[in-house]
Amino acid sequence: DVYKRQAHFYRGEMHRMTVWRQRLDTTTHWAIILTTGLTTFTLGTEQVPHFIVLLGLAINTIFLIIEGRRYQHLHHTKWRLSLIEHNYFAAQLAGVAPVERSWRQQLTWDLQTPHFTLSKLMGVRLRLRRNYLMLMYFLTGLWLTKVFIHPQGAADAAEFYQRLAVGDLLPSWFVVATAAIFVIGLTAMAALTPSEESLERWSKLEHSRFLEKLASSPSAPAPSRRTHQ
Repeated sequence: DVYKRQAHFYRGEMHRMTVWRQRLDTTTHWAIILTTGLTTFTLGTEQVPHFIVLLGLAINTIFLIIEGRRYQHLHHTKWRLSLIEHNYFAAQLAGVAPVERSWRQQLTWDLQTPHFTLSKLMGVRLRLRRNYLMLMYFLTGLWLTKVFIHPQGAADAAEFYQRLAVGDLLPSWFVVATAAIFVIGLTAMAALTPSEESLERWSKLEHSRFLEKLASSPSAPAPSRRTHQ
């Protein structure tokens, strides 16, 4: 009956959330292992050029983008579970009407025409604030330390500045400007990102309003066969 189907659907969404949480942790572990390995590799010998650390920053940025997309799926599943818990289980236990009377309709339309509750950019910003900003700071500090101590300690600021160049390809001023823009941009992006709790409340409200509007539209789209990959 409908109650058994509801229980099976809830169990399936819980499993889906667990899977996406594990995938999220996997990319974070990749970034931490890369950062740790680069620290040992670059500081262990003076033969390794300092721009290898800059490559590590680029790779961690790729991990961040991948993790932002994965967080979209996790956030979407959390929204579905919250909708069921708040309006079905809580209402059943308390013996009261659901908080959102249109929750069944919202869930139906979301199953027929899936929509993320979070943009990819917001997912990236949230993961940056949560984990990756400290990793980026650490790699930046590692890079500056590498430049300063190898092949021997810089005698003055002028020598340190000259060492920042990447061979004859990139001059010091370009490397400094690019690194500064990158780090300042990440810092500003993380600082302007709301907390996960407030972000989830905002997303739930906006997604609910969207689905309510979609459901009440006389020209509502036909069910979509496209699923989130």
